[in-house]
Amino acid sequence: MIALPSIAFEGFSGSAKGVTARRVGGRNILSVRSYPTGYVTVAQVVRRSALSKISKAYKNLTDDQMKAWEQLAEHTAGASVFGQKAKLSAHNLFVRLNTNRAYCGESILLEAAPASIVAIPAVDFTDFCISENCVMFIGVPDPEGELKLVAKMSDGQSSGVSNAWGKTVIISPDKVPDWGEIDLTDAFKAVMGHSPINGQKYFVELYWIDPVTGFTGVPVQVSWICQDGSAHTGRAMAKRTTFKNSDIVDNENKFITDLDVEFAQGSTIVTADIKYDATKHNVQEALCDITKAAYDRAGKKFTSVMLGRSNGNGGYMPHFFNMYTYDWGSQYRFVCAKRGGMWGKIGEVFGTSLTFEFVN
Repeated sequence: MIALPSIAFEGFSGSAKGVTARRVGGRNILSVRSYPTGYVTVAQVVRRSALSKISKAYKNLTDDQMKAWEQLAEHTAGASVFGQKAKLSAHNLFVRLNTNRAYCGESILLEAAPASIVAIPAVDFTDFCISENCVMFIGVPDPEGELKLVAKMSDGQSSGVSNAWGKTVIISPDKVPDWGEIDLTDAFKAVMGHSPINGQKYFVELYWIDPVTGFTGVPVQVSWICQDGSAHTGRAMAKRTTFKNSDIVDNENKFITDLDVEFAQGSTIVTADIKYDATKHNVQEALCDITKAAYDRAGKKFTSVMLGRSNGNGGYMPHFFNMYTYDWGSQYRFVCAKRGGMWGKIGEVFGTSLTFEFVN
């Protein structure tokens, strides 16, 4: 809304309720006050709340520290380390790097300027999928150093929309490749409150960030209409089947204290990292009750042979375990039963199994 100046508003500036007034070219302009819209993620809240504190902290730096930031800012002028070519002041560079570090979980302010610009590579991948059940990028190589991947996505847009990069929000500030995969399925649902919808278009930005210095790489941008199958091969993608601590039912049958099992997608390989304590039970097996959702996740029961060792008697003793799941009525159980070696009631099951099979 634009209004001509009047006696009532002559010389008035500022905001009152839903109206903002400002003086431009000798006349007063009234406009409807704008408010931020869209999703606000945890990472964005952290970044915004830290922004004022970090900005004020620059004034408390020593002269030598400010000079170092000024020298670094001169070198970053025009460099595409933030995805855009723009001259940065020392203050702006200090704020940018420290806010980037803040939403990566770094709580200590970076007062000393980095010795030099850190060259951050672009995110590389071989294929990706945006479907109702899976948001995933595969073939992502592990980056050199301790870089974290920042993922930004828009909510669903009409399939005819060609540009919605301004609607992307951070859904995950700290991903790392897991077996070459970046799984954004749960992160998207946690932020948007729902899964992707078939036929709608989604915009994605990915870039690496160095949590130590705050430098970021150039964002890689892709857009895709939600549908079954990957973008490049058309093959269906799905989250890997896993069993985690969150799947354990906390009851008297909890012999397993740490559960981390994953099945390689499209193969018969299973990896395990399990810790157990059966000192209160007169059995030669490590087990726990699991939720029905976890049991159903594998699609059907499985069995596998896995290595392990016990360490409850002052030394390590090797074992072979038969690792499997089973159901008994409404009870669902994950079991590592000893099949070879001397038994110790405290130990671990670990490694990769090539003798994996499903059981109907």
